Parts: sequence; C-alpha cells; structure tokens
Amino acid sequence: MSLIERLARTTVCLHLAPHALHGVQRRAGRPVAGSAFHLPIVNPGASWEVALAALCGWLEQDSGKKLPLAVSLASRWCAMLIVPWSGALLDTASAQRFLHGQFAAVYGDSARAWRLTADDAPFGQPRLACGIDAALLQGVQDAAGAQGRRCLSVEPIVGPAWRSIAAGKPAAFALVEAGRLLLATSGGGRITALHSQSCDAAWGAELERAWRRWNLRAPQLDTIEHVALLNLSGVPQPDLPARFQAMPVASAAHLMREAAWA
Repeated sequence: MSLIERLARTTVCLHLAPHALHGVQRRAGRPVAGSAFHLPIVNPGASWEVALAALCGWLEQDSGKKLPLAVSLASRWCAMLIVPWSGALLDTASAQRFLHGQFAAVYGDSARAWRLTADDAPFGQPRLACGIDAALLQGVQDAAGAQGRRCLSVEPIVGPAWRSIAAGKPAAFALVEAGRLLLATSGGGRITALHSQSCDAAWGAELERAWRRWNLRAPQLDTIEHVALLNLSGVPQPDLPARFQAMPVASAAHLMREAAWA
C-alpha cells in the first residue's frame, strides 16, 4: 500500500479490555468526529474469552462499511519483556526459539502457548518483545475474517500509548488500566525498560510505591524528574505525586496510530 493510500484510508481502531470494548474511526491519521463508542462487557473473571465473545458480537451487529481493523489489547493479556540482543533474532525460526526461551525463563512453560514477536530495534540493541496467547490472537483475527474485515494489527496497548506521547520525548511514562499498572523508561525513541504489576481502584498511592520499588532495582531512575501519566482506568485519583504528569486521553482506542507490530 502506498503512503497516500495509507494516510487516506479509514480504519476502525478498537481496544479490547476485560470490561469494555472501545472504538473510534481514524481517517488520514485523525479520529472521525462522532465515531467513538464504548461497549461495556460484563466479565467478573476478566477472561479474554468473554471479551472476545463481546468483540465477535459487536462485529456481527456493526452495520457500517467493512472497514479494516486495528486492535489493541489490555496489558493483562500481554506479557512484555526487554530481551537482549542475539544473532538468533535475524532469522524468523531461530528468533522464535530464542524468544520462547527468554519468556519461558520469566513466565514458565505457559509461554510455550504464546505467539511472540519483537520490535525492530537497531542491530545489536535490546528489543521490546511481546507474548500474546495464541488462541486469543487467532480468535481476534478469525472474528475479523468472519465478517469480511481486514485485521491490520493486533498489539498490546502499551504500543499505542507510547507512540501517542513519543514526540514529547518523555524519559519515562506510566500507563494505568483497570487492575493493571505499567511503568516504562525510554531513550532514543524507544522503550528501554518495563515494570508491570496489578493494582486496585485506588491506584494513586500504589503508583508512587511502584516507582520507588522499581527504583531499588534500577537506581538510574533517580535522575528522572517527570513521568508522563496515561490513565485508562476510568478512575481519576486526587493529589498525585508531582513527578507524574497526566496526559489527556479520550479513550484507549484514540491512542491508536500505525502499529509497531502487525
């Protein structure tokens, strides 16, 4: 596809989370006015199977044009790692073996059932890698295909979140979702380190504690004065520490740009 075609096309950007499906159309890189929607999902167990069923139902009922989809997934369903450089990453087959070894060392044998991919970092540099349950990923792609839709990308929400603020070159950012908290540092236009954990609805106090605990393992965080904050939890917090600077976010779906991973 040419650059002109890519910029001119209309894409439905979706964010699938345990308790909601968010969507918005983007045309020429900008959200289309009045196109945003929010579909609540009753999902006490926060399972991806229930959320996927809701996505399938919405696709079946959507009466719009068969516009292509770009999908982001909640962090709780995406395992993230910064993996060291290896020559194995230069070949598709060996890259999968290398990534599975890296993820299995951290997440155990369950990682064998995940689809793994890494970003395209410069030669010799560590790479940001993601693991998504293969059944979930296939389910999203099959749901789109069943309705005659192209699925342009499926990626963790941390990707769109980072790209939405990357132009400002923050040294670090925090991403808060319902029940999940992610901290990341950046440099050279890329994510360089990650910390992820669960959190409750009163995440404001936990945010500072999480930063301090991470700082114990990564003393270089001492030099970071400001952390960009993206709150997708739907629960604002009063009196946040001054280091965390809230960024305006309409919804998770609004964060979508061109995908880092297809």
